[in-house]
Amino acid sequence: MKTADNASDSEVTWPSAPSGILIMGKRQGTKKENLQLWGRTALAAALWYSAPHPKPYLIFVAADIHGPENTPDGLAVKKLLTQTYGISADFIILRPVSNCTLIEVRAVRVLTKFYRLSQIFALTHLYHAPRAQRYLDEILPNAAVIPVHPEILETINFPPEYKILWDGIEKAVKDSMPGRADRLREQLIETMLNVAHTVDRRGKFERWLARRLRPTAYPKVDRRR
Repeated sequence: MKTADNASDSEVTWPSAPSGILIMGKRQGTKKENLQLWGRTALAAALWYSAPHPKPYLIFVAADIHGPENTPDGLAVKKLLTQTYGISADFIILRPVSNCTLIEVRAVRVLTKFYRLSQIFALTHLYHAPRAQRYLDEILPNAAVIPVHPEILETINFPPEYKILWDGIEKAVKDSMPGRADRLREQLIETMLNVAHTVDRRGKFERWLARRLRPTAYPKVDRRR
């Protein structure tokens, strides 16, 4: 399966070997509410429950922080997955090292090799999906982007014994949909970064821009966690 120009085009065929679901981070624009990240996490939970054994790993590598207490997004995502959605921490991989999409993709390539994952499914919103798929194609050609959208939920065969979780998942995905102004802003940013990547494949500009736009958002990471 490839991306994602259209939400209804996406179907998931699970591999027989262990795979990974990458929950992509959210860094600007609608970051204040963090609804897009909560929607991506909710879809990850829905896919995890619908997947056969062996269950996929849930991966989060963004190093963003959020809120007045500067809570690392990784800790918030892990709390949602374990406490709200009831997923065992044994299936969660946190490596908060990324401050942009390019580093995110490179980090997951390392994790794919380390954990011997057969395939990666990356979750992000539609405006971001083409660029994310472009980066993945360059280094992980077997990876696929799944867009976060209510229509995707309609394709998921969610187990009835966990139906109590479904309403919360559905609400989080619906609430995460960006409005018209947000979509226009995000599309402008995506166009700029796509052009930049065409002339700068190593991503120096993208990494520099991430540090300039939010210089205090990425604390030094304690990798012993």
